[in-house]
Amino acid sequence: MRVITTIDTILSKMPDLNKARRKFIGHCLLMFLRIGVRINFLSLARHSANYVESSYRNHFEDYFDFSTFNTELVLGTGSGHYVIGLDMTYIRKSGKETQGVGKYWSGCSGKAEWGLEAGILAAIDVDHHSAFHIDAVQSPDKAERTAAGFSYMDHCVCLVVWNQRNLKRLSDYLVVDAYFTKKEFIHPVVEKTGLGVIGRLRNDADLRYLYEGVQKSGKGRPKQYDGKVNWQSPQMQRFRLVYKGEDLSIYEAKLYCIFLRRCLKIAYVRFHHKTGKQAYKIYFSTDLHLPAWQITRYYQARFQEEFLIRDAKQFTGLQHCQARSRAKTEFHWNMSLTTVNLAKVEHWIKIPKEERKSFSMKDVKIRYYNELLLDTFFDNLPNGDELKKNNPQMKQLYSFGARDA
Repeated sequence: MRVITTIDTILSKMPDLNKARRKFIGHCLLMFLRIGVRINFLSLARHSANYVESSYRNHFEDYFDFSTFNTELVLGTGSGHYVIGLDMTYIRKSGKETQGVGKYWSGCSGKAEWGLEAGILAAIDVDHHSAFHIDAVQSPDKAERTAAGFSYMDHCVCLVVWNQRNLKRLSDYLVVDAYFTKKEFIHPVVEKTGLGVIGRLRNDADLRYLYEGVQKSGKGRPKQYDGKVNWQSPQMQRFRLVYKGEDLSIYEAKLYCIFLRRCLKIAYVRFHHKTGKQAYKIYFSTDLHLPAWQITRYYQARFQEEFLIRDAKQFTGLQHCQARSRAKTEFHWNMSLTTVNLAKVEHWIKIPKEERKSFSMKDVKIRYYNELLLDTFFDNLPNGDELKKNNPQMKQLYSFGARDA
């Protein structure tokens, strides 16, 4: 099985793992691919002949460097053209005894709901239009943050800083949504990691044109700014058109942001509607040399991370964890998201682009569940191994029920 070879190759590059731990990680990733029901400690034990429920609980409590594992996986298989995405994701969780449980914003329901929150870092492959998981960390609740004396934004900054070594191996840019367009996030990330931050501004953002005229002689501070930007009617002579298509036009300019207290490279995107209605978005980069069309492309690519999270929620048990400790919960989340990575690498990325269909995590799960079921049958039949080896229809049976079977 190719996926086992891929897992073992990466684990061999992580010398801090002992043999038992390497064996468990490989086994667990395979089980997350194979199990077709809710994925929790009980179902893992029921589907395994090697580990009991307590073994899974004990292993889940121990730390594993998923960030390095996934970085090695992406570097070995992707296109090489990545941006880093950060997404804070609501995870359903009932009860009151789980560490960090509280009310968090759910984008799906449009309100704060009871549960947990995962800060998920992903490498977005710009050329392949797909996202790969890097690391997931649980957000502390309000009481925990207050007791420790740090804010929610401090936690988000730490999430990036902790992973900066692996992130910088993949990309020089971090893409975030409009929520993170705050000085408390932008400044520490840029200064501590050296990553360029790409994001979106409000449509009424307070920006100033830079003064480019002749400075007056004599005493006094040189003139820096030349008026506020009115986004309903901007001075287009101060912008440069870099792209014009049927659907949108992209303009660029260097402007000063009052609330971020820094110059930004702005991508001012005007959308062309058939009705004649005017609409626009304002994207930015802290890297003043990044072209506006690239800023727009990178920001729009960040939505691929939503599909990664969706696949993990629907097919690899992202919201199925029964544990109450933070360590077990984070291990489960990372295992779930890493499983989607492996499925993409083995059953999608390696297929030539011209032959590749859209990625279906459902089809991958069907194949691996069929494989588990058939292998169990043959293991319990007399001469089962010989029957399996000599049967040319095994591949077809493994794919039974899949979309392209």
